[in-house]
Amino acid sequence: MAERGEIQYLNIAEKILEEGEPTDDRTGVGTYDYFGEPQMSYDLREEFPLLTSKFVATKAVRTELAWMLHGDTNLRYLAEQGNHIWDEWPFVSYLRRNDIPVPEQGSGEWDALKSDYLKRILADKAFADTYGELGPVYGHQWRAWQGYDGQPIDQLRTAQAQIRAGKASRRVIVSAWNVGNLEAMTEAGLPPCHTLFQFNASNVADPETGKKYLDMKMYQRSADWFLGVPFNMAQYAMLLSAMAQVTDRMPRKFYHTFGSAHVYKNHEEQVREQLSRRNQLYAAPRLELNPDVRDIADFDADDFRIIGYEHHPSIKAQVAI
Repeated sequence: MAERGEIQYLNIAEKILEEGEPTDDRTGVGTYDYFGEPQMSYDLREEFPLLTSKFVATKAVRTELAWMLHGDTNLRYLAEQGNHIWDEWPFVSYLRRNDIPVPEQGSGEWDALKSDYLKRILADKAFADTYGELGPVYGHQWRAWQGYDGQPIDQLRTAQAQIRAGKASRRVIVSAWNVGNLEAMTEAGLPPCHTLFQFNASNVADPETGKKYLDMKMYQRSADWFLGVPFNMAQYAMLLSAMAQVTDRMPRKFYHTFGSAHVYKNHEEQVREQLSRRNQLYAAPRLELNPDVRDIADFDADDFRIIGYEHHPSIKAQVAI
């Protein structure tokens, strides 16, 4: 049996704190940075890699994945779902575009202005179209990458068709790193942290179901170890499982490779608290998918169900922008 994903995660967290290089980063917060070596792998036949050493907001994981699968890039859908993981970037962009001084993050003034901004995003579609757009981020690149001829390329459905064709290929890749769009992504959002993923359509079949295996490898250039990576572990395991279902395969291995694995300096205390729970982990939960979904672009948030999720309490930390 492979080492549990959560144990791998906690071991690397400890290594980042012990061996990571102190770095002055773009956000001004600073990090402990561990570059190049970290990699994790999760065998989805044995576990769904959702952390139990702290609560991970599974609704936010599901709704963000659906948002990306649908090709959406506007904050409004996420706000309607109570998902606030992208709020800060378009909010700050809105303030700057309207010459409103940006208050200290987390201050009372920040909270009041942000609350008003989100209310307007929800109530006014025209406002959301203008100030809630994140630019050509993940969903746009996955579903409508601009080709050489100017026509959109649906990378997700292309990958789905390649896997369904049943021929071994080393070219089943979906990339969000569009160099020509990076500047547009940073105006109100972020360039992609999880930059590309590749599928392996194996010729080996599962002995119980007879279905051939599907594996995936994802490269993450920038990995916020405390806040971001727990989401990414679960979210891409969901994506692999979904792609396996719509191509009539069995999900097997998810390989998770990192460039910069880092802990922000204002998250060190939280990471140490999480590490203190490493000998008291709960059993990993299970993932169930709506079996009626037969196209990768048709999955909605409610088509992913997490069963039996027991966990330690959440640990709060401020996102670095």
